[in-house]
Amino acid sequence: MNKAIVSMLLYLCAGWASAETCPDFFRFVDFGQKGNDGVLYRGGSVFRAEGFTGDRLLKPGSTECLPVEDTAKDGFGNPVPVVAGIHYQPEKTAINLTALQVLTVDNATTAAEENAERHRARLEQADAVVTRGADFLCAAVKESNDEKPDDNNQSDVEPGSLSCQVVSPYAGNIALVIYCDTSLCTMPVMAINEQIVVKASWMRASDSVGDDREGSEIAEIAGKIHDFLSPLSSLNPG
Repeated sequence: MNKAIVSMLLYLCAGWASAETCPDFFRFVDFGQKGNDGVLYRGGSVFRAEGFTGDRLLKPGSTECLPVEDTAKDGFGNPVPVVAGIHYQPEKTAINLTALQVLTVDNATTAAEENAERHRARLEQADAVVTRGADFLCAAVKESNDEKPDDNNQSDVEPGSLSCQVVSPYAGNIALVIYCDTSLCTMPVMAINEQIVVKASWMRASDSVGDDREGSEIAEIAGKIHDFLSPLSSLNPG
C-alpha cells in the first residue's frame, strides 16, 4: 500500500475515532472548528444534507457525527450536527460520479502533496506521454506487454493509466492530482481548506493515451464538483 493511501487512512481514522450516532433528521451538517483550548465547537464549514427541493443528498447511515454538546439549529429548529465526514449519493450530483465524499484531515496540504508524488514521478518516466493545457498537466503510460507494476516502487503504474494535475478551483493553489486506470478516475484529495478535502470518483470516458481532451474533461469535472458543493457550503443555517 503506497504512502499516500496509508496517510489518508490514518487521517480518516483519527477524524472518526469519536464518531457518535447522528440525529434522526438534519438538513445541514457542520464540520466544526477547534478552539484555542483544543476542543471542537460548532461554527465550521456548513454543507447541505438536503437538496433545495427537499430530497436527501447524503447516503443513509454514512454520516460521521462527532460529540459536540452545543450544536446549531437551522431556521426550522432542526439540529445541525458536527461531522467528520459525509458521503453524497452520487446520482444526486448530476455529474455522473460514482462516489463523492467530504472529509476532515489533519493537514490537507500534506495529504495533497503525498497524493501528487506518483504523478510527479510519472512525468519523469521516459515512456510517459505528457499532455498539457491551460488548466492541466497529464502523464499517461502506454500499453506494454513487458511493463508490470512493482509494489515496491510507487512510480510504476498500470499500463494504460493516466494521471493529471489540474488547477484547483479552490483558493490556496494546493496540489490537485487525479489518477485514472483503464476504467475509473479517482480524485483522492481536493482541498477545500487546510482541514477539509473532497474525494470523488467517476467512470473514465476514454483510455486514449495522449489525448489532451481528457485533461480538459478531468479539469471540468473538478470544477463541476466545486460548483455543486459551493452553494451548499456557503449557507448559514443560523
